[in-house]
Amino acid sequence: TIKKAALSVTAEAKRKTYGEDDPALTYTTTGLFGSDKLTGALTRASGDNVGEYAIQQGTLAASENYTLTYVGAKLTINKKALTVTAEAKSKTYGDADPALTYTANGLVGSDKLTGALARAAGNDVGTYAIQQGTLAASGNYALTYVGANLTINKRALTVTAEAKSKTYGDADPALTYTA
Repeated sequence: TIKKAALSVTAEAKRKTYGEDDPALTYTTTGLFGSDKLTGALTRASGDNVGEYAIQQGTLAASENYTLTYVGAKLTINKKALTVTAEAKSKTYGDADPALTYTANGLVGSDKLTGALARAAGNDVGTYAIQQGTLAASGNYALTYVGANLTINKRALTVTAEAKSKTYGDADPALTYTA
């Protein structure tokens, strides 16, 4: 009587960053004899978001000469680095604020950011920080925000004195101007 040999297959844990292709799913064996080989391949639980996914036996099999024991592992998907950089803006005192815009380096596929940038309060001439506000990415990203400033510049103002006249001995007329 020839009995089946015990064969242990252990999946190797894998990692990747969100948006990258899956790494090759590999394994180690204990108990495989001579030139015998396994057929098929490991698979993993479906999903592309950040998290852990079970690496499964899939179609991996041994010949009828073995009793196969499978030990699973996990594929871990880590957050992708995303840098959002605010674009510096300026306006003239009294004008409406320009749109606060940014560039995003690291978004995958059709992923988008939600929310909007904000700026420090104030309407006088000066420099105001452009802040992250409600701008956010999904949980698949580790967002780094790089701020900029909104500069409010002085408005040009022309004041023109209005010509006046008076008769000798009279009080001076009110001095007026247009701006």
